[in-house]
Amino acid sequence: MEISVNIRKWVRKTYMYLCYLTRPRKEKTVFFASFRGQYSDNPRAISECLHKIAPDVRIVWLIKPQFQQYVPEYVVTVPPEPRLALRAQARAKVWVLNYTYRKHLGVYKGHDNFYIQTWHGDRGIKTIGYLTGDGSKNDIDGHVMSECDLFIAASDYGVRKARQGLRYEGEILVDGMPRNDKLVNHELYNDEETKIRMSLGIKDNVKIILYAPTFRDEKRSQQCAIDIDQTIKSLDAKGGKWICLVRSHSLSKGINMDVCTPAYLDVSAYPDMADLLLITDILITDYSSCAGDFLLTKKPVILVHFDKEEYLSKERSLWINPAEAGYLVANNQIELNSILSNLDTYDHKKIANKIDLFYGTKESGNSSETVARRILKEIDTR
Repeated sequence: MEISVNIRKWVRKTYMYLCYLTRPRKEKTVFFASFRGQYSDNPRAISECLHKIAPDVRIVWLIKPQFQQYVPEYVVTVPPEPRLALRAQARAKVWVLNYTYRKHLGVYKGHDNFYIQTWHGDRGIKTIGYLTGDGSKNDIDGHVMSECDLFIAASDYGVRKARQGLRYEGEILVDGMPRNDKLVNHELYNDEETKIRMSLGIKDNVKIILYAPTFRDEKRSQQCAIDIDQTIKSLDAKGGKWICLVRSHSLSKGINMDVCTPAYLDVSAYPDMADLLLITDILITDYSSCAGDFLLTKKPVILVHFDKEEYLSKERSLWINPAEAGYLVANNQIELNSILSNLDTYDHKKIANKIDLFYGTKESGNSSETVARRILKEIDTR
């Protein structure tokens, strides 16, 4: 088995090396990949900003067929088929990824390739990589960070996780998560918010709850932890119409639902979580970093830790105590109902500011352009 793995690794590296040697030397090309085939997250925000300020740059994306419809016309796409994907990556001057690739894959990086790692969980409360204390389960030794040239972070907390969790020793740019620029400046995105609502069939007068749990290593598909009917009824005192959007993690096979209410919509297939956060009024999650992102809107965030003991024993440990950081935490449905029923008694802006101070959050609201201009600088010097 080990021999066959090494052979595949050698073949991939050799192929990329040959593609690298025969690359067009003067071509300004940037290779983007998000979650191994989506058009989403930090890479999407950077890609769109880059095209806006430098439309002459050739933008190439790794895209699975089901996400092709969301890609702008100016983007060149390649499917996640090794021969085509490796060729496109090797020939690009700059790589922008939000996941780490692994040693056994045999990726070759030439001296003219500049690798930017945007990650995807700057302020997640769960441990990652070497912080988990279980390298065998999480394959931490297989992650390649030594070849990364620039890591993107949005907080002092995120920097510590990169240094300790991924053992990254290189340059870190702390200016914010590019995907969060629209959350920092959400008042400028009213037209986009309307378009997102229309694409989901949600009217302007309907308030949105987003339930977005993180994945479970032990369970690729999960049960919905919250009672959606009770959750919505708890908001009756606030008046108006409510709908609960449910989104599974990209690594999950979905969330098993047992609901009959029309006030529920599964948005797991929607391509970009950042869009969903933009239109959300209340976020309910568990251990996901999206909680730290959504705080930028100063709107209510509630963590539901209904399965905390099981999660800690079978999944991950937590790097912080969420309640001490300032989060609203519900340990069961009754506590969740109580928080929602009394939502107006909390100062959510004060809560958000306290948690941001805890993290050492540094979201400039202009991170996409900062990274895009760094890309242009690297292209011109390579």
